Amino acid sequence: MSSLTYLSPALARVHPDWEAVLRQPAIASKLAGIDRELGQQSAAGKTLFPPQPQVFNALSFVAPADVKVVILGQDPYHGDGEAMGLSFSVPEGVRVPPSLRNIYKELAADLGLGIPAGGDLSHWAQQGVLLLNSVFTVERDKAGSHGKLGWQAVSDALIDAVNAQNPGCVFLLWGNWAQTKAERIDAGRHLVLTAAHPSPLSASRGFHGCRHFSQVNAWLVARGRQPVRWAPAALQNSLF
Repeated sequence: MSSLTYLSPALARVHPDWEAVLRQPAIASKLAGIDRELGQQSAAGKTLFPPQPQVFNALSFVAPADVKVVILGQDPYHGDGEAMGLSFSVPEGVRVPPSLRNIYKELAADLGLGIPAGGDLSHWAQQGVLLLNSVFTVERDKAGSHGKLGWQAVSDALIDAVNAQNPGCVFLLWGNWAQTKAERIDAGRHLVLTAAHPSPLSASRGFHGCRHFSQVNAWLVARGRQPVRWAPAALQNSLF
């Protein structure tokens, strides 16, 4: 993958175990095509998100075998300053998007935690929560614009790596799109939890009240693993 140009800054930050997945011939070939297209769009003056070094941000925190939880998103936020390479997450200082506000509301109802003021979920990623989007890039103000570049084959390979290499983690599949990935997951070894998407259009139809966060931690603790501290340090008023 040394021939990649646009994606090179992002690949430099990827954990070596993920890099091995991306070097598989079929995936490397797909990435080469994506890289060419992204380079052409950038050269044509199009603004792409997330920033180049953050395209593979989700893959910089933890190896496939050490993932505790996988949360699947679709594609990055397409507004200025929002996307940071972690599904549902935005940098500190950026307005918390509606879907993340609903995630915070469910956390509060499930675990009795306060509502965070910011939307940066890096503290989840640091604990082994893989915040993975199916599509890794997007053009500014054009949601879904990179849906046909070939990214789904890449994200499927990453999901397959967790499924194969991880001794047991939790997959949170929110919404119909994420739930199509269930067939790739060994439910005998991993816990698969499904609910409606946290978007305001669907959250009231089964996301609110799903209590996924307490179920995640109960499952992890039962297997001798550390629970996820879902709240930022300033709001951590319980073990979970």
